[in-house]
Amino acid sequence: MVWYPSVEDVIKANKRAVRVDRHPHKLRRSVEAIQSLIDSIKDSEPKGFTYQSARFMKQLTVLHAFDGGNHRTAYSIANLFLIENGVEVRAVSPSLSYAFVKGITSKTISEIQQWMEQYMIQT
Repeated sequence: MVWYPSVEDVIKANKRAVRVDRHPHKLRRSVEAIQSLIDSIKDSEPKGFTYQSARFMKQLTVLHAFDGGNHRTAYSIANLFLIENGVEVRAVSPSLSYAFVKGITSKTISEIQQWMEQYMIQT
């Protein structure tokens, strides 16, 4: 059985993300919009965990559901998705992950997936 984050998991991840820069947590999109995104990613289950994780990273960033911390929230949820589904994830240096995630909106799902497989997935 595949584990998927709940809307509450996404909101908690954002609260942790904004705590770093003391930016207030504020939801900009509806809970239904976040749930719809999660549901659409569930539909891509046959494509595998890294594909789905890449979609979480890209689409949570693009959704811009919060006033701040959207990139960090998306990265956190993508990692959590892999870990909860038994994929061994290795630590990525903050400078490398930051540089990649900041430019995520200009990347394709395939490019994100390749980066994840190269840097994040323990083989």
